[in-house]
Amino acid sequence: MKNQNIQAKRTTPPVRIGGSLFTKEGHARFGRRACRTKELFTSLCVLLVSLAALAARAQTATVIDPQGDAYYTNGHKAPTFFDILVASFTISDTLTLTVDVAGSLDALPNPPGSGGIFDWHFALNTDNSTDPPGFPFPPGQTAGAEFGVDALWDGTAFSGLLFDRRPALTGGTALLYSIPVRVSGSRITITVPAALAAQIRAAVVLPGATWNCSTLWNNTGTALFPIGSQAIHGIDEIGRQPWPQ
Repeated sequence: MKNQNIQAKRTTPPVRIGGSLFTKEGHARFGRRACRTKELFTSLCVLLVSLAALAARAQTATVIDPQGDAYYTNGHKAPTFFDILVASFTISDTLTLTVDVAGSLDALPNPPGSGGIFDWHFALNTDNSTDPPGFPFPPGQTAGAEFGVDALWDGTAFSGLLFDRRPALTGGTALLYSIPVRVSGSRITITVPAALAAQIRAAVVLPGATWNCSTLWNNTGTALFPIGSQAIHGIDEIGRQPWPQ
């Protein structure tokens, strides 16, 4: 048999490289895609670094309190919405103070007394070397906390209060600020906005700074903590805790 030249038929189109990376047009397209990819990658890295920095700055302290230890000063059992179960304090750009109680906060009664209030209170002792006088105590009465953060129930609605007692150290009066408070079920969350939180963070002197949480009932409304009278009823308390670090 004679040798025959056998030519295979082409079944696929030839590969074109005219528009590939090896041309000026292809190189330009590749460069634009690479730039977009680099920009996206850079933005993602910046976002991740920002989130990591925020997480690193956030500091939380949590304290668990026994259930069933809420009593009025006269020894009578207090309602469960005064009974602290857990209190937490988170420091980031804002300050977040949370208290969980044993009873529901959804349908609270009117506080007894004339202008009475129920109070879920956080005391922030930022400088253990000073004891400002006055508000929310009677004139001349001193206490260690430079700041107070409170959720107040007046029988109609909750309100949030931050007070700065430091001006009293130099003869001034306390500064009062309305701040956000959120109530859900048996949890109260109070938020100190960033601008005010920065002032508190700047006032902290370590070691020695502490915080604590308590529940109170004031049956006159004339002062938040009128020590020496029968107006105030301290109910449950978590004692001084180290400043979150």
